[in-house]
Amino acid sequence: MIKLFDPENKFWQFLNKVTDAALMSLLWLLTSLPLVTIGASTAAFYSYTLKQVSNQEGSLVKSYFSAFRAHFKRATLLWLLQAAGTAFFAADLWAVWNFLLIQGGAAGIAVLGVCGFCALAFLCCCLYAYPVLAEYGLPVRQVIANSFLLAVARLHVTLTLCLLMALCLVLFYFFSGLFFFWVAVYVFFSSYLIYGAFLKFPPLAAEQPEEECAGKASQSLPGDGKWLL
Repeated sequence: MIKLFDPENKFWQFLNKVTDAALMSLLWLLTSLPLVTIGASTAAFYSYTLKQVSNQEGSLVKSYFSAFRAHFKRATLLWLLQAAGTAFFAADLWAVWNFLLIQGGAAGIAVLGVCGFCALAFLCCCLYAYPVLAEYGLPVRQVIANSFLLAVARLHVTLTLCLLMALCLVLFYFFSGLFFFWVAVYVFFSSYLIYGAFLKFPPLAAEQPEEECAGKASQSLPGDGKWLL
């Protein structure tokens, strides 16, 4: 009974981490209001939660804004590419769906299948992009390439992340007033899954990141693996 109320108890430590993530979601919401800063906000959020997994998190506010500034340029570019890709695939799927309704036939079904597969691959790549940027500080090109590699190499993790996102979207649909909290739920629990993927990703030969990322790349990485691109 005494151990139950011990602040060093793992249950209370985990609950404290969840509470910090919920508070972090408020910072994420406030710094995402200009919309163009969503990428930097998400990278900063993941930077903190990934450190929570390894028990290396520091001051909540200081850590968040430090990561926000550090990743701002690359995360903003990544967000713009992600937004453009989302718009492209949404328009593509809408056009193909309408073509299928009008023309029908096996050809329309095949085209819809190919477009759907490409859109799904894009989504899976997006699931890893901000965590990879937050953890490794790689250039955008390498972030995209290695996110794709992770999505394929750790397919079971990717599927679990998709299910977790779907669950959070359902909860958002029924409890939309707690939008920021469901964001925190997804980012927090996905960080554990993604960090595990980082640890188990097979070692690959890596070239040194660009000079702008040298400081971040010099830090120890999860596991002994290095990145391919």
